[in-house]
Amino acid sequence: MIAQGLTQLRTQADASPRVGPRIRLFNVKFSPNLGDGLLSECLEQALIDGGADADTWSVDLAARTAYGEGAEGRALKMRVLGTFPDPVRKLAVRAPLAIQGRRFWMPHYLRSLEGAQCAVIGGGNLIADLDLNFPTKLSLALAAAAWRDLPVFIYGCGVSSGWSRQGLTLLKSAVRRGNIRRVWVRDERSRLIWNDLIGHDTSLPADTVRDPGLLASTRYDIRPNPFARSEPLIGLNLTSPLAVRYHASHAPGEAELTEWYVALARSLLARGYRLAVFSNGSPEDREYTRSLHAPLMQLDKLGRVSFPVIDTPAELTRLIASCAGIAAFRMHAIIAAYSCGVPFLALSWDPKLESFVRSVDRGDWLCTPVRTSSNNAGDQLIRAMDQGIAPGERARIADRTRQGVSDLLAEINRAIG
Repeated sequence: MIAQGLTQLRTQADASPRVGPRIRLFNVKFSPNLGDGLLSECLEQALIDGGADADTWSVDLAARTAYGEGAEGRALKMRVLGTFPDPVRKLAVRAPLAIQGRRFWMPHYLRSLEGAQCAVIGGGNLIADLDLNFPTKLSLALAAAAWRDLPVFIYGCGVSSGWSRQGLTLLKSAVRRGNIRRVWVRDERSRLIWNDLIGHDTSLPADTVRDPGLLASTRYDIRPNPFARSEPLIGLNLTSPLAVRYHASHAPGEAELTEWYVALARSLLARGYRLAVFSNGSPEDREYTRSLHAPLMQLDKLGRVSFPVIDTPAELTRLIASCAGIAAFRMHAIIAAYSCGVPFLALSWDPKLESFVRSVDRGDWLCTPVRTSSNNAGDQLIRAMDQGIAPGERARIADRTRQGVSDLLAEINRAIG
């Protein structure tokens, strides 16, 4: 009887639904740049769809809790910091980062990890040293996970070169805590940089996976747009020259980039296209887009230029999906376009963008603004629109993206038993 009862209990236990792991994702979901929110929402949903507990969500590394937070003074700060040499910039931000870490970030991380079974540093160009920002935050996040005795995984992140000595020291000390179990980065360039900086020294070599943003069309239930060809709309996804200059070493000046944008718009309007001129949401990008209202409207005699304002990743994705083609600097605008089958002109400014474009075999859709004439850029975008993106090709990329998430979940389940 006892043996029979034990057998029944085991059978009932086996038949009961398994509860997936409760995961906290550290990223910058609520960054003013909605592309960061897009990839975070895609990764959250992919994990839940793959079997993670529904109580799986993102912890914003800047302790933001909603879209639209934390943007005040950002453009001014970038302007001021952009005038400083690198060593001076790092000195100027060191004390504010330390204060923010103690007062806001660490308490936020510890509270957010309550009830979690593991942590994932997930998505975005997080392994980067821009004014010690991410090295400081990642060090604190890893310390919080260690305090909670949680295994940590790095997944789908971009890795940048150009680290300062202090930034690299912070990152290496954090990694050597020993709670990171595995590392996956989003492209081959990131893998090589990670292994050179960290992987070879810590026995944590990186593997590559697809960027979670490639699941945008599934995450936001995007359907084929029957009007994209019959009523062709081209999206101009603008990035402020301030942002380009802050992040890129060989950026065009504001006057010449503005002149180039206006000439590109003129070229596309002359060919009969409608234009949607928008940004990914960062305040400096919104401000710059507003500054182009007047010159662009002067080109428009037939009401064919619109200036949609977007406030969420879903709105960003749906706007991009409504276009026959887009031209953009921002990487996740390009990734969303690919996911939705929208051809693009990727405006080259950062190696991470070029890495993605080449990873989907679209190197001929890259364009260097200003150096490439606006007419030639327009021709290049139209050729991309004629070429298109085959549904089967996108489906294969999406399957590989989901497989990467499945591999992450398998490792998490092994780690937590």
